[in-house]
Amino acid sequence: MLVVEDNPVIRQIYRRALEQQQLTVVDAENGTRALTLMERVRPGYVVLDLMMLDMDGFEFLKRMRRRPEWESVPVAVLSAKPLSEQERAFLAVNAQHYQRKSEAACAEVAALVGKAMAV
Repeated sequence: MLVVEDNPVIRQIYRRALEQQQLTVVDAENGTRALTLMERVRPGYVVLDLMMLDMDGFEFLKRMRRRPEWESVPVAVLSAKPLSEQERAFLAVNAQHYQRKSEAACAEVAALVGKAMAV
């Protein structure tokens, strides 16, 4: 499990919630660091923020999906960013789930990931 979130408090909250579900979690503060980690860790699932410095979530997804070994890794996007129709269409193709961060309580994040991993 890889959590990509620039806010250290939110990143830690997600990490703890997922670890309580007995998941092994690594985290990154931006898309660049996440891509580097994916070379070593090979996560089975990614929880991704969209609005980050250095490399945003959209660019991360573009680069991730270009790699054959990562094209099938499921991604849940959790972001406070209001999306345009074009952004929604992009996520519909490149992510398995999108949820507004304000709607995503910790327990819901863990349940969402658990449900998605069971599919």
